[in-house]
Amino acid sequence: MSEYYRMFLRTAEEGVIERRTDINTGEEALYSNGKFIASSSGRTDFGEDLLVEKVRSEPHIIAFGAGHIGKALYDLAVLNDMKMTVLDDRKELLTEERFPLAERHIDNYENLLTREYPAVSPYYVIFTHGHEYDIACLEYALKHKASYIGMIGSKKKTERTFCLLREKGFSEDDIRRVHAPIGLAIGAETPEEIAISIMAEIISVFRSEKNVSVFDADLLRILAETEEGIVIRIIDKHGSAPRERGSMMLVTEKGSYGTIGGGAIEKDAAETAIKMLRENKKHLLKHYSLKADDDLGMVCGGDETLLFSSL
Repeated sequence: MSEYYRMFLRTAEEGVIERRTDINTGEEALYSNGKFIASSSGRTDFGEDLLVEKVRSEPHIIAFGAGHIGKALYDLAVLNDMKMTVLDDRKELLTEERFPLAERHIDNYENLLTREYPAVSPYYVIFTHGHEYDIACLEYALKHKASYIGMIGSKKKTERTFCLLREKGFSEDDIRRVHAPIGLAIGAETPEEIAISIMAEIISVFRSEKNVSVFDADLLRILAETEEGIVIRIIDKHGSAPRERGSMMLVTEKGSYGTIGGGAIEKDAAETAIKMLRENKKHLLKHYSLKADDDLGMVCGGDETLLFSSL
């Protein structure tokens, strides 16, 4: 099973992949362009009559710059439950106090741009102070798999930057990957408004393909190193359930990782998973209603179905 999740991560770095799940057994398999990649059990006969989903990573923003726009974008990322990595050479700005939930990397940009940052098809945003390192950061982003690349600057600066990229051997396809000037055109002026325009553009890119399930890359890394536990996944949802289809949580005797939305459902699901572990039960399908007059007494409406599978 650990090898399955390692293959999941490696394949996901290439883009949207397909997951097929036998909901009667909890077994699942990965496909890329119709080609079988790996399965959780070694089984290879996963037909299309099973639960078939396109899957992609939840958004992970990598920001070059911790100034006013970086901080405002970070606040929006937290509001949208998005992961964010922030890079800057100014330790007085890139602090735990300003970016408590972000992964922070403080160093000069020459060093920062020689490193790799664990994220699957991240969303790169570039707004270094004084634009001094914007082009170097843009070159770095273009050399990596990315869901989105955005760089701040005027149209004149953008044209000049693209000319420099062509001189350095970047193709027109490379240049078309860059959203510059960054953000949707909403007439933004303040750092907070600019951050809203950037987040709106990121969301529009993320939501451009419909009916796609998400996964948490950090949780997949934990699963790749875990030998015993219960994986809980939302396989269907309707109404205003708080988390998306595909959201997962791992429950072990030592604790839980990830989330399927918190609250009464997550508490009940975790207790169910612990009971499965102790009874050596391998698979369970459970439906929850989120209406106020049902067992959990929730008022958000809708419903969701969870698949419980043993590692």
